[in-house]
Amino acid sequence: MISDSSHNKELNTAPEEKYEKVHFNRIDSTNEEAKRIFREKPEDAPILLWADEQTAGKGRNNREFYSPKNTGLYFSYMYPVKKPKEIKDRIFVTTAAAVFTAKALRQYAGADAKIKWVNDIYLNEKKVCGILAEALFDEAYTAIIVGIGINLTTAEFPDEIKETASGIGEFDEEKLKELKEQIITSVGNRLTGFFENCEDAAYRKDIIGEYRALSMVIGREVIFYKHDEEKKTGIATGIEEDGSLIVTFPDGSKERLASGEIHLCLTDM
Repeated sequence: MISDSSHNKELNTAPEEKYEKVHFNRIDSTNEEAKRIFREKPEDAPILLWADEQTAGKGRNNREFYSPKNTGLYFSYMYPVKKPKEIKDRIFVTTAAAVFTAKALRQYAGADAKIKWVNDIYLNEKKVCGILAEALFDEAYTAIIVGIGINLTTAEFPDEIKETASGIGEFDEEKLKELKEQIITSVGNRLTGFFENCEDAAYRKDIIGEYRALSMVIGREVIFYKHDEEKKTGIATGIEEDGSLIVTFPDGSKERLASGEIHLCLTDM
């Protein structure tokens, strides 16, 4: 564990919370800490780990998620699932997390947050949040770990992302603290509800409906790469019930894209 803070349970007050909250001033990665906890006690209850700074934040495809001190919110929610009730479609976990995060940003930060398929939240055509879902296994349990990094007041970015990344806005210290509490409570509670209800068809349908309404890609031209080699261009025309993206090509043919198959970018951004 890499931390200069003791466990902080001040926020664990809402009666609907069914998970432990642990706060770090500074840590390498909340996702990595969640994995360390699971390896020690795989039967433990859900836990939400959050930090004011990460020294080795994780993004997709082994990329780093920039996590500077105090300007962002970086947290991971871990839910242990006893086999055989194993959640296989992590793309839908990410889909749900994107909905919950975007809605929290809209409600509490007043941000017109939109979802760029499948795991990024955008504001004014720039990325303000990334989501990474991972799974860990032992003989009896599966741990689903959902990592979420949000640029709240972050204004300075490394050269390689400064043209595409942004923060949510300017907030004073008191408002920033309140905002962090509101977001992690809202997203944490809804993720708990997701894992408790994700096998219910009507519940999943509601999430997909919200996801479609918050999507910023439908109707726009996209470029994607199959197996990092073949470049294809088409129009994003739909999102399936499982969260996958449908792309329609000029000849009328279609392709279904799932997480892990592509690097997706928007040509008109």
